[in-house]
Amino acid sequence: MQQFETEIYLRYKQIIERDCHSSSRHDLFASDIETCKHVSASLGSCVIPGSDRESPKESVSPRSVTLPEIIDSYDAFCFDGYGTLYNRGSFVYPGAMEWFKMLRRAGKHLRLVTNAASDVDEVLARDADKRGFDFSTEETISSGSLLRDLVEQLRLGTAALSRIANGTASFSGTAAHLSPRKVNEVYYIGRETGKNVLAKCGITAVAMDAEPAEPIVAISSAKDTPETYAQAVKILRNPGAILLVLNSDAWAPKIPDENGVTIREPVSGALSERLRRDSMCDANGGEGCETFYLGKPFPQIWDKVKRSLPAGSRVLMIGDTLGTDVYGAKIAGFDSALVVGRNVPADELDADETVLGIRPDWYLV
Repeated sequence: MQQFETEIYLRYKQIIERDCHSSSRHDLFASDIETCKHVSASLGSCVIPGSDRESPKESVSPRSVTLPEIIDSYDAFCFDGYGTLYNRGSFVYPGAMEWFKMLRRAGKHLRLVTNAASDVDEVLARDADKRGFDFSTEETISSGSLLRDLVEQLRLGTAALSRIANGTASFSGTAAHLSPRKVNEVYYIGRETGKNVLAKCGITAVAMDAEPAEPIVAISSAKDTPETYAQAVKILRNPGAILLVLNSDAWAPKIPDENGVTIREPVSGALSERLRRDSMCDANGGEGCETFYLGKPFPQIWDKVKRSLPAGSRVLMIGDTLGTDVYGAKIAGFDSALVVGRNVPADELDADETVLGIRPDWYLV
């Protein structure tokens, strides 16, 4: 794992765990307390205010399993999309379709839980269906679909009051003083289709050489140029600037080459972290822009998944990334299965698990 990637995922952990520490019991909803308990129980690093610290689980080495070996242990299966089931274009990973069909035949509840913010859920579901995975819109839960709730809170000036409740996270320490925003315009970097996500929230993306009425930048994928990057930094150095990270994935695997070798590349989460760091200046007291993250591993997406499933479901999250899929599953109280060799190279697995302090329940083969 790249050092920068490690720093990003450790930051995500620090944000989530810090919010558990800093929120008083009266500030938390019941679901938030459960979130903190899951953090405490799985990683031993979070204290629920006003309660005894939960004992961390004993670290047990995950076992490599096939899906038939564990299928009866779970009622619902959540899949990451890119890097787990498929990749760009029509590429489908070997064995992925067999997993999907097996679970459909078994009548299991299925969910596509993705950090893709390149379009609205209906389109993401349709794109998955074109590859052979017939997820319905109701079974598709994306990070982009969470933007509406955050925008409503920003417009009311209440975003900082429910970081755990809404799953977005702010780390500069100034969020508690955010005043209401109109959020009618943003400076946007991402795929053109990602503007559909903004439009559903009543937001317009300004021209690439312009500045929005309020200093707000939204990132959904790493489609920056030197010019757009410089413009985004200029905007984010304004006092009270906000960075909306619609896709928190830091690194992602490309399609394997003809020799089966997978190359990984930095994506939107890495771009956003560069922007956040470069936004630090005298104008904002050296703290940088206020940053809000959507999607895995943050709690809001898992709350939405839970609401979509029958109460009491035994849930397994299957993904390719330790810092979002596996850690996020622990935040949700779900078990997790890691597909090794895509976003986590096999020869780096041990070191990555150690430095992040994150382990799945299973390695899925």
